[in-house]
Amino acid sequence: MTVKIIPVSEVRQKIKDILAALEATGEPYFITQYSRPRAVLVRYEDYNALVEHAAQGTPPIVHRNDVSGGEPVIRGTRITVRHIVERIRAGQTVEDILAALPHLTVAQVYHALSYYYDNQDEINRLIESTRPEQLVTVQGLQVKKVAEGVAEIHDEAGRW
Repeated sequence: MTVKIIPVSEVRQKIKDILAALEATGEPYFITQYSRPRAVLVRYEDYNALVEHAAQGTPPIVHRNDVSGGEPVIRGTRITVRHIVERIRAGQTVEDILAALPHLTVAQVYHALSYYYDNQDEINRLIESTRPEQLVTVQGLQVKKVAEGVAEIHDEAGRW
C-alpha cells in the first residue's frame, strides 16, 4: 500500500481553491474513488434546491407522449433511460456520461439506471427495436454484414 502524505496547509489551500471555483462557476465538484463518485460538493443554494425537489416526491423518470415517443425520460430532459443504458453498455462510466451530457446530475444518471434495473424487459425491448438492423428492416431494406461493424444496406432488387 502506498501512503501519500499531504501537508494540512496544502489541503486547506486546495479546499479554498475548490470553494472559490464552485462559487464562481456553480459547477459541482465530484470526489471520486476508483472512478466512482463518492461525494459531491455543490453550492448551498443548489443543495437546498435538491432537498426541495426531493421533498416534492416527483418521480425522476417520466413517460411523456410528446417526448421521445413516450419512452421513459429523465424528468426535465429529453434524455431517455434507453440512451443512458446504451452508453453504459458501450463501456462508458457515469463520469463519461456526465462529461458528455453536462446538464445531467449524478443522481439523474443513477435514477435512469435504477429505472432500468426495475424495468429491464421494457428497456431491452426498446433497445432491440431501435437497433439499426431493426429500423432498416422495417423500411423494407435488407442488411448484409460485410465485416465486424460494417454492413451494406439494399432493397430487394439489390440497389442501395
